[in-house]
Amino acid sequence: MAAKVTVFANGKARQVDPHKTVAAMIRDLKLIPAAVLVERNGRALLRQEWEKEKVEHGDRLEFVRVVAGG
Repeated sequence: MAAKVTVFANGKARQVDPHKTVAAMIRDLKLIPAAVLVERNGRALLRQEWEKEKVEHGDRLEFVRVVAGG
């Protein structure tokens, strides 16, 4: 089994399996995919990229919950 890598999710360090996808991170964090925006290392990701984008050691991920309102 490969060693864990450290990524930062909303500023908090997390140990995750290497090559975990962004989509898997969203599931792990129990976020609702339809209500979240994701930024990886300063770049906003399109929803269709989530299954392909694999996190790497040192990645900085921001998960922003979208809230409707006025």
